[in-house]
Amino acid sequence: MTTTTLHFRGDDEVHVWCADPSELERNGLIGPAHALLAAEEIARLRRFHFDSDRLLFLATRVLVRQVLSRYESVAPDAWTFVANAHGRPEIAGPKSELRFNLSNTPGLVVCAVTREVDVGVDVESLARTKPIENFDHFLAPREAQALRLLTAAEQASRFFAYWTLKESYIKARGLGLVIPLDRFWFTIQANRPPRVEIDPKLLDSGDAWLFAQLRPTRQHLVAVCVRRRRRTEVNVVLRWHHFR
Repeated sequence: MTTTTLHFRGDDEVHVWCADPSELERNGLIGPAHALLAAEEIARLRRFHFDSDRLLFLATRVLVRQVLSRYESVAPDAWTFVANAHGRPEIAGPKSELRFNLSNTPGLVVCAVTREVDVGVDVESLARTKPIENFDHFLAPREAQALRLLTAAEQASRFFAYWTLKESYIKARGLGLVIPLDRFWFTIQANRPPRVEIDPKLLDSGDAWLFAQLRPTRQHLVAVCVRRRRRTEVNVVLRWHHFR
């Protein structure tokens, strides 16, 4: 049984845990990692065609189990999960006030954790091919217009900033791509948290959410979305997890 060691300092604190999936291979942990997974997770793992995709999935599932056990006296293999109607994983048991969200990309897996507060997280590798020539398909008109005013060198980083923020919001709401990407848009200004405006037809308000962006490595960008309680900014604590 894992001893509880971590606590949240406030209702609006978010802990963002990052891990390097290659640690599982380097430290000879592939076998022990498989032993932590439920039968359904093993079945999903086997459906991946490429070794790199299997490693990312395995690392993500081990990360959430080991991270949650830092907060609750629950063994990592004792957690059970259920997906909502749109695929977002949530804790099925044991009963817990913890909420989490997951994301992965080549070289990094991420788990954001809160207590009782909706949270979404997205990570992207900045080394990926950037679909700048087709950005209108991924952004709201205001975002696309703002992107056109930037230099070519600036456009790539701004595109990924918009994209990760959009993904974090969609995941925090737990509705997947039911939410049209052009019905909400972000304003990004230096030294200020990102702000979102939302079409009233989506039955939501930008004032209900807080956002933050992180650079855990030189090659990765992370966006976090958390439902607002009282604070005017989200208090994000970045932590690194080493597989064991």
